Amino acid sequence: MKNLVLVLLLNLLGASFISDAQNLILLNGTDSLRENLSGKLKQDQPGAAIIITWKDSIIFEDYYGLANLETGEKLNRKHRMGIASMSKQFEGMAVLMLVAEGKLSFDDDIREYFPDLPLGDRKITIRQLLSHTSGLPELTQNETFMNTLDQKRSVDEIIDLAFTGDFRHDPGEKYQYCNTGYTIVVALIEQLSGMTYGEYLSRKIFLPLGMKNTYSCSTTHDAIDAVPRYEIDSIGYKKALRMDFSNLIGGGGIVSNAQDIAKWNLALLNGTSLPGNYMELWNPVFLNDGKSTDYGLGIAISDLHGIPFYYHPGMGSGMNSVNLIFPDYDLSITVIRNVSKPKVSSVEIALSAAGHLIGSADN
Repeated sequence: MKNLVLVLLLNLLGASFISDAQNLILLNGTDSLRENLSGKLKQDQPGAAIIITWKDSIIFEDYYGLANLETGEKLNRKHRMGIASMSKQFEGMAVLMLVAEGKLSFDDDIREYFPDLPLGDRKITIRQLLSHTSGLPELTQNETFMNTLDQKRSVDEIIDLAFTGDFRHDPGEKYQYCNTGYTIVVALIEQLSGMTYGEYLSRKIFLPLGMKNTYSCSTTHDAIDAVPRYEIDSIGYKKALRMDFSNLIGGGGIVSNAQDIAKWNLALLNGTSLPGNYMELWNPVFLNDGKSTDYGLGIAISDLHGIPFYYHPGMGSGMNSVNLIFPDYDLSITVIRNVSKPKVSSVEIALSAAGHLIGSADN
């Protein structure tokens, strides 16, 4: 995914960036962007919410397609959708808050908190859990789990099921995407905060930022008020797999909307209502051999001509989203959709928008 995003960005943006962020201008107006997107996103298909912030405000917000194919209801700003793995950045920030409070360190051995985890002599740190370098069995490779996503599951039940799989490598040896680590960190947050994971996010992040349409699902709060999700096959669109979102807690269980994610992005760009260590979210984690993972604590990292950008896609049954952040340019682009594997992905849409808008005063 990291290589795909970088290749797409190089193709779409070319040399439109310069190193001096102060010279950033919008090459084209948002009206022409809206026209461009209308050619890619059809009004009779599942929906797409697109929102762009620049500096301190929203400069573009539009909604395409349908929230509900069966009723013909059009997607609008009030609708909530699952954001899948875009959820991981919120968990990373939750841990940063606990670190700022002195309740833990990223280099703590997870066995200090959960001595009964079947880790043997493996020392796995909290940083490794969040950066996909733990080597733990991957939850989504568990056949029982994937075939029973319609069942409610507690955090402990998910962890127990994950550990029926095989360890994949020694801690810190490889970057290998792992949702299991995020489930364990949910249990850690609950242990140290004395709150449920959803309560902690709500009190510490969502409510302070005014994200009133955002919540984390659990066994007591499924995504019942989110729009229907769809998949596409050779015939057309169909309802996505029925699932209980308690199975996605931590790594993919947040429901939100475009306006709320814009508030989150503005906070990331200016530090509002976030702890003093908030920028550690996108500091790259390094492997045992010193190589960078190009991944931080719930958000991926890349650069173009020395200019960093940060992103995280979200892909699941009936979900396709991405969040792009260019800190040096005070710019963010978010796309959230209620469909799996669309012909034009959310990553492509977001990067197309970036290529349309961003340039330099010299161009």
